[in-house]
Amino acid sequence: MVAILLVSGSMLGIVAGSISESEPSINTSAVPSDGPDYGVNNSTFQRLWSEDNDKENQLDENGISENRSSRAKFASRLARSTDIPFSEPPQATEKWNQGDFGDYTHGSDDASVHPEAATLEDGVYIRDAYVSIFAVQPSTILHQGNETTQYVAPDGEVLALSDYRVAVPQDDRTGSHRERWSVSQTSIESVELSVDSRTVDVEDGHQAALTYGSLSETSRLTVEAKIVVELRRLTLECPEWDNSTSSCNGDWDRESETTDASKTVSTSRDVVVNRISDTAGQQVRFDADQNRVGAVVHPNTEWSTIAVDGDVRVRSNWWFYTAGRSGWQTMVTSTARDTSHTESSVRPVQVHAFPSQEEAYIPTELTEGGERPLAIEEAWGTEHSGPALPPNIDIAAANRYGNADSIALSSSHLDGSAFRDVTVQGIVRGQTQTVSLSDQQTVRETNLDMTVVEANATHAVIRASVTENASGKAVTTGRVAIGNQTVALNTSGIGVTTISTPSTVIRGEYTSAPWWLTDQPYAASNDVTELPANFPAFQTLIRLIVVTILWFVPVAALVFGFDYMSGGTLLGLSNRT
Repeated sequence: MVAILLVSGSMLGIVAGSISESEPSINTSAVPSDGPDYGVNNSTFQRLWSEDNDKENQLDENGISENRSSRAKFASRLARSTDIPFSEPPQATEKWNQGDFGDYTHGSDDASVHPEAATLEDGVYIRDAYVSIFAVQPSTILHQGNETTQYVAPDGEVLALSDYRVAVPQDDRTGSHRERWSVSQTSIESVELSVDSRTVDVEDGHQAALTYGSLSETSRLTVEAKIVVELRRLTLECPEWDNSTSSCNGDWDRESETTDASKTVSTSRDVVVNRISDTAGQQVRFDADQNRVGAVVHPNTEWSTIAVDGDVRVRSNWWFYTAGRSGWQTMVTSTARDTSHTESSVRPVQVHAFPSQEEAYIPTELTEGGERPLAIEEAWGTEHSGPALPPNIDIAAANRYGNADSIALSSSHLDGSAFRDVTVQGIVRGQTQTVSLSDQQTVRETNLDMTVVEANATHAVIRASVTENASGKAVTTGRVAIGNQTVALNTSGIGVTTISTPSTVIRGEYTSAPWWLTDQPYAASNDVTELPANFPAFQTLIRLIVVTILWFVPVAALVFGFDYMSGGTLLGLSNRT
């Protein structure tokens, strides 16, 4: 018995057959006909397939009346009318993928069953071979600008499908030398998952669930399937061949040998870890309001929610939709002679993240006083142009948005320990990180004192001094607004400015940088001062009195003289009788 290993090349005698051209894809629905299933309820199942063709007027008055008694029909009509986003990555995608993955049925030795999008490869005896990644989970495809990136958790799994067919050489059944071919055994010997060329898991068979762990940054996931085939060739030789009757007059000599062949196929996927373990931040206290607490949190990446105290949460501007992966709606069966198309029974679904038109907000219910228990002071980060979602996705994304890399929060309703720990959930399902905000800073009260250094009818020179209330230390950051002027504080906590046409009452306000943007925040403070009355000096006043007396004495004497000469008839001041 002779074993022959073939890895490339060609051999005469293989059945070439006539492979017909691929048929066009059959009309299939975007929503699988075998759902809901695998623990996914009907309303969620209908929302999973956002790539379906939404039709108008599915929920008009007649439609609602017809389906009022059936929640399943209502959910179906709603999903066919529009696409409904999720506020967080749904677990239903993984439930569906795990269950539907098990529905795959591979072909026989002479048929390869593959999704329409599969890349097929041929060897000498192994044809239409492929391996396809059914799903990487948990994962989320992020839409940012004109690009998409598949984000994953550091630990996850890859579901892979593989199949092939065996091209058995044609038998030779005439003459004194004859050959008969058959398949002795065949299998997918190994399905290997590697991360950046480092093998992390190995299985075998047509369906493989491969796991990985401790990924960081950007990685390339590669699935490689090794297919092996053993063919048996039976050779018959007739030593006493009768040409006239085309038959063997004696016994046939038999010789059996095996031929081994293998084919390795692979596929890859580039992924990025949505790492939220780098989240940092600090608690904030307020000297001026002991009932107020705050925090600054820096996720420094895309995130979906931040839980502060139990059910008190912050929602980011990232929302989610799910859709089936293209190329999996139709399943193709390839043989040596033709191909056939059927609606696929295995339909992977994928989570997508997009920036919504709504900014970050607090979804928590109002307090008894009708207020939110938490307030967003500001969210800031890098600015981006909004993405263009696929045309069959009936969801509006933001035209332009800011990624909330950092967010400042405050509350007058939560306990002082509420911000001791916060839990950040990423854009990949199940990826959470509880962060201890051990660093703490205090927004200190300040005192503004203004003094008029010099003033006249057209200008006033004002000196402003800012100190900390508790310690009396000079405040050296921030600015003071006085009238229509602002002045920065120097290293002594003093600022001097000149204002034009001052009013009698001068008001000033000290403001620091926002407490979430500075290492030492200060509270605002105010002061009011008045310009001094413009009295003349004492010597000037004496001169004015003397001049006035000297000016009025002659006038008074002249008036009295006229009155005297007139016998008191002019003013009645004198009487000559």
